[in-house]
Amino acid sequence: MTLLELLGLLRKHLVLVIALPLIAALIALGYSTFVLPRVYSAETSVYALNKTTGGSGDAESVPYQELQSSQLLANDFAELAKNTQVRRNVADDLGISSLSGYDVNVTSSTTTRVIKVRVTGPDPELAARIANQLAAEVGETAVRVMGIEAISVVTEAETPSSPSGPPRKLYTLAALLAGLFLAVAIIVVRDMLDTGIHSDTDLEEITGMAVLGRFPLAKGGKH
Repeated sequence: MTLLELLGLLRKHLVLVIALPLIAALIALGYSTFVLPRVYSAETSVYALNKTTGGSGDAESVPYQELQSSQLLANDFAELAKNTQVRRNVADDLGISSLSGYDVNVTSSTTTRVIKVRVTGPDPELAARIANQLAAEVGETAVRVMGIEAISVVTEAETPSSPSGPPRKLYTLAALLAGLFLAVAIIVVRDMLDTGIHSDTDLEEITGMAVLGRFPLAKGGKH
């Protein structure tokens, strides 16, 4: 099937091509809006000072080797944030049973020693409290067991005023594209399974011979 033939099929079934993606997108939008729970993200930033470093911490004054070590430190921070004992200590300090249902993400820029701790969960206020307490707990552990000189809080996490998810736009767009792909697949498969002869071109492709003439239908649709 050529591209022109495919475009002709899509134009012939334009209603399906338009309706199916729209229906899929509306279903995804409704599901992500009314069914999926809203989640909130709170983020705190901390500054890690190694015992071998000093100064302001600006990218221009930090040697390349130290920036590399800051990336390793961010990875260590991420591992400590996943540690069962650390998470249990944070839960105990906050007076909750566990951190279940709250995702923790630790990131660091390639040009600074600032580490960001982002916590996402269903309760905006608790997400901010967990982020701040987790940064403090991980910082204390890092100073105690990793030879870090100090961990300073740059910005504390604040209670988010609006949800960060679910990503309704992303889900809607994905459903729209999936619906379009499904519509095209249905049209192509139906055309492949259709063995009827609908034009001179179909007849020439089946018989391998050129069409020399036609017999028009008589009045009333009878031969």
